[in-house]
Amino acid sequence: GYITAVDAETGEFSWRFFTVPGDPKQPLEHLELAAASKTWDPNSMWDVGGGGTAWDAMAYDPELNLLYVGTGNGSPHPVWSRSPKGGDNLYLASILAIDPSTGRLRWHYQTTPGDSWDYTATQQMVLTELTLNGATRKVLMQAPKNGFFYILDRATGELLSAEKFGKVNWASHVDLQTGRPVLTAQSDFSKGPKLIYPGQVGAHNWHAMSYNPVTKLVYIPLLESPDVYKFNPKPKYMHGQSSEHVDIVGTEEVSGQLPAGVDIEQIAYVQAWDPVHGKQRWRVTTDSIYRGAGLLSTGGKVVFQGSGDGFLYAYSADTGARLAAINVGTSMKAAPISYAIDGEQYIAIMAGYGGPPGWSYRRSSAAYRYGNAGRIVTFKLNGGRVPIPAVVEHKPLQVPPEVPTSAEMVEKGGVLFDRFRCSWCHSYPAGSAPSLLELSREKHGIFKEIVLHGALEPRGMASFADMLSEPDVEAIHAYIVDSTKRELERQRAEQ
Repeated sequence: GYITAVDAETGEFSWRFFTVPGDPKQPLEHLELAAASKTWDPNSMWDVGGGGTAWDAMAYDPELNLLYVGTGNGSPHPVWSRSPKGGDNLYLASILAIDPSTGRLRWHYQTTPGDSWDYTATQQMVLTELTLNGATRKVLMQAPKNGFFYILDRATGELLSAEKFGKVNWASHVDLQTGRPVLTAQSDFSKGPKLIYPGQVGAHNWHAMSYNPVTKLVYIPLLESPDVYKFNPKPKYMHGQSSEHVDIVGTEEVSGQLPAGVDIEQIAYVQAWDPVHGKQRWRVTTDSIYRGAGLLSTGGKVVFQGSGDGFLYAYSADTGARLAAINVGTSMKAAPISYAIDGEQYIAIMAGYGGPPGWSYRRSSAAYRYGNAGRIVTFKLNGGRVPIPAVVEHKPLQVPPEVPTSAEMVEKGGVLFDRFRCSWCHSYPAGSAPSLLELSREKHGIFKEIVLHGALEPRGMASFADMLSEPDVEAIHAYIVDSTKRELERQRAEQ
C-alpha cells in the first residue's frame, strides 16, 4: 500500500508514502520505513506485498495541517505466515497523521498490532471536539473492524479512549497506558480453528457512520458477525489468487467452543454510541442479511439508512424509534446525503450496483426482484411516490450440457473458484454480474474463449490468461456444471 500526492492543478507528482516496508535487500523509499522495518521479520513474504492498503477513509485538518489516513489489514492474514517471527508489522491497521505538504509522518497509532484477523483501520474518521474529563480536546474518532471505538488526540495521536462497541472476543480490552489490545487465547488460530468476534466482515466495515453534533452521538452500522478462522498454509503466492492463508469454516469445527444451544448468526444494527461516556445509548436490529448500509444523521435529529430489501428507513436520533419506511425498489448500500435549495431540504441516496454485494443477494433483495440498475433517488417532505422498477422475470435453471469431468476436476475447480473470488460477482440466485449457474448453452460452448481469451471483455469480463491455464479453466467449468446440477436437484426436492 501507499499514498501518493499530486498537484491538483498540474498533476505533477509531489510525494509518496509507503504504508509497509519492502524487501530489506532493497533500499528504503523514505525514512519512516526504517522504523517500520524493525517490526517485520526480515524473512517476511515480501513478494505478496504485506498489505496495508489505504482503500477508504482519509480526513484533513486545515487548522493542524494534517492528513489522516487509515490503513488496511495484513496479507496474508496470519502474522505467522506473513512475518514468521511476528512483530507489530507497521504500518498495517493504523491511523497515520501525515504532513500533506511534505509527506512526512507526524504520528501514527496502530489499532491492531500484528494483525491476523483482517481488521482494517480504513473506516471513516470523524474530526471534532469533545469534552473529556473536564477538558475540551480536538479529537479523531474511528470505529474500525476490530470492534473497539477509538478516540485519539488528533494533534499528538494520544489514545484517549478505546471501548468495545460490539461483540469482541479476540482481545479483552485496550490498555490505555500502552495503547495496545490485550489478546485472549481465543484470538490464536495457529494450532486449530477458533470462533472469533468480530469475523472478517468486522464490527463496522466501510459503510459510513455519522456523528451528530446536536445529539452528541455517533451512529454506527454495527455488525455482530463471528467467523470460524482456520489456518491454511496455501501454496506459494500466485498473482491474482487470494493469499489470505485463512479458511472460514463451519461452526461444527469449533463445537466445543460454543455454549450448548447457541446458534451463531449475523445480526446488523443501527447503533447510537455515546463517545464521551464510551457506551451504547440505543440500537435497533436492521438489515441483517445484507449487512446494513451507510448512515446519515441530520440536524432535525433523524437517522436515515438504505437497505438491501429496497427500503429507505428513518429513525429518531434520540430513541431509535422507526419514523418511516419508504419503498425505493432498488437495493442500497451507500449513505444518503442531505442538502437544501432555496431553503427546502432534500435527502438523496445512490441506489443500485453494489447494494447489496454480490455474495449476499437473496430472493428477498430488491436487486433480485427489480434488477440492479443504478440511480439517484431524492426525497423531500410531501414529495411524490418513488417510481418502482418493473419486476424482473427470472427464468428457471436449465440442465447444463455435459462436459468432461471427474470428482478431482470438480474439487480443483471449486478451489480455484474460491481463490480467484469468482463468486463475489457471479453468485446465485443473483449477483452484480450474471450468475454462472444460469449460463446459456451458447456461453457454455465458448466458456474457454470467455475466460482465457476475453471474448466478453467489452462487457467487463476480462481475460484470465495471465493467471489460469487451460486445465484450470476446464476444472472451473466442471465445477460450475456440477454446481448447477446440484442446485437443480435441490430445487426439485423442494417442490
